[in-house]
Amino acid sequence: MRARTAVAATSVALALMFTGCGGQNATSKQQSAPTTASPSPTLDLAAKVRAWAEEGGTDTLNTLAKRLGKVDKDSHPVNLVGLQDSCAQLTADVETAQGEAPMPDVTLDKRWKLALYHLGKSASACTVGAASGDQASFDLMSAEMSIGNEHLNAVAKRINEITVGSAS
Repeated sequence: MRARTAVAATSVALALMFTGCGGQNATSKQQSAPTTASPSPTLDLAAKVRAWAEEGGTDTLNTLAKRLGKVDKDSHPVNLVGLQDSCAQLTADVETAQGEAPMPDVTLDKRWKLALYHLGKSASACTVGAASGDQASFDLMSAEMSIGNEHLNAVAKRINEITVGSAS
């Protein structure tokens, strides 16, 4: 029996994203604020994305990254009892994230919703696999997690494009 996950690339991408968005100090906030009466859409969008991150978005992303890491740990070597718990927690975290405020960019929000959808399907398959030892469930878990991680990576890339691109 094998359970495989694909979280390493997402963890790296999320770490890069947090560096770009989180921990803004007063000076960096002032520097990124528009200086004209009609701000450019890019600066406005960057400010909105930063606000989303600071108002809980970063916490949600950190929680998901941490939970994905726990699922990965419980998968290598396979720990069925641990997977039951970590996958149930991932399911709860995904459901919480789905109920939060949408991302302030259409592209980000679409990818975010897709990531959550696929991670939710992965967590459900993981829960079934951990309870039954069913390899087909673990295969579905892995496939869905891979798709969810691709979308999370795209979210991280887009956040970096918006926030880093607007800082120049």
